[in-house]
Amino acid sequence: MRIWCEIIKVNLRHHFPAPFLSAACIMTLTILLFPVAALRGEDVSKPLEYLMPFLGAALLTPVFLPEQDCGIGDVVESKKISGAAVYMVRLLYSVTVLTAFIVLFTGLMYLNECEVRWVHLYGGVYSALFMGSIGFMVSGVSGNTIAGYMAVFIYYLACFGLKKQLGVFWLFRMSKGLRPEKIWLLFGSILLVGLTFAVIGWRRRR
Repeated sequence: MRIWCEIIKVNLRHHFPAPFLSAACIMTLTILLFPVAALRGEDVSKPLEYLMPFLGAALLTPVFLPEQDCGIGDVVESKKISGAAVYMVRLLYSVTVLTAFIVLFTGLMYLNECEVRWVHLYGGVYSALFMGSIGFMVSGVSGNTIAGYMAVFIYYLACFGLKKQLGVFWLFRMSKGLRPEKIWLLFGSILLVGLTFAVIGWRRRR
């Protein structure tokens, strides 16, 4: 248990401040750009689907960033705890913080008399997780965090013109009054994360 606490402590101190501050800026920007008072109907979903999903990109995409420095990568590989375990620790606390931000944001909307329902809370979390998992997978598989951010933006832009092709993975369903079906975004996130760890494990066994 002590070694896990040390891993969390070191990673939070050295690798998490920048993603955390990025996420805080995204939330602040969302509050400034969208009026979060007395929203009704589809308007409640717009900040949660148009800007808040970038929390996932900010928090999940850079999970593999430290190891892109060869020196850090060699140190991680030399430790008793595997690199995959370290990635999992980073992923778990990143997802926890992502969820906390969206709970805080929806709570703020509720206090400002918006018609917030449970579907907005879990829909917002699943949307951010899916966008983040795209960046997570591309960054982890390619070994390039910039490529992960690019993949996130490509998916986001695709959502403006490929609604039919994306189907249940289209990001803006609630904002357009369609059935949320956000559970598919959660399943997609789990699949992308699982594939990422599978590819990383396969590479190390070669």
